[in-house]
Amino acid sequence: MAQLRTRTGFDNMSDPKVIEQVSFIHQQVSTHTALFPTPMPAMVSFKDGIDDYQSAVNAALGGDRVLAGQKKIAKQAVVNMVYQLSHYVLMTANGDRQIALQSGIPLAKDGTANVITKPTDLKVVNGDQEGQLLVSVKKVKGGRAYMHQYSTDPLLNEGSWMSMTCTATKCKLEGLIPGTTYFIRVAAIGPKDQIMYSDVVSKKAA
Repeated sequence: MAQLRTRTGFDNMSDPKVIEQVSFIHQQVSTHTALFPTPMPAMVSFKDGIDDYQSAVNAALGGDRVLAGQKKIAKQAVVNMVYQLSHYVLMTANGDRQIALQSGIPLAKDGTANVITKPTDLKVVNGDQEGQLLVSVKKVKGGRAYMHQYSTDPLLNEGSWMSMTCTATKCKLEGLIPGTTYFIRVAAIGPKDQIMYSDVVSKKAA
């Protein structure tokens, strides 16, 4: 069975087109609850992110540079949610292309593609500030972006992961609870929106 891969292409889309696509994905996953019973992120959070992005797009229409920067941040937050949702959909579909297509997330055509490897050399250390962890991985060949996630669930339930908007190999996690053990993983995002996750590392925040 060929490996399923998503294909979103957000980098080349206008803001209205991105909003149209992510809204369709939200509608599809929300409708097909029998196929996708526990989506991550939750559809309520996903809809909030889409609404925030739409508001930021409207606010930036006047050309203000600060508002344009806020729009970019809001877009990246929604894109990260789609990457996370794509991982959930592909895991749930378990190779069934028809199930995956019901999510509304575009899939790459069947065939051979350059497959990225999972991030390695994941390091997590305490930062200079209380409740701060510094995360880094080795650069992945072919990786276009990175998604840093953390959880406090020792069972590592998929629904427990929180995503950060960092897109580089290094990320600063802030506002954590001192004395709490956090489980960290990093996803590399490759061509045609392939996603590969690192092994999980645990670290107690100081």
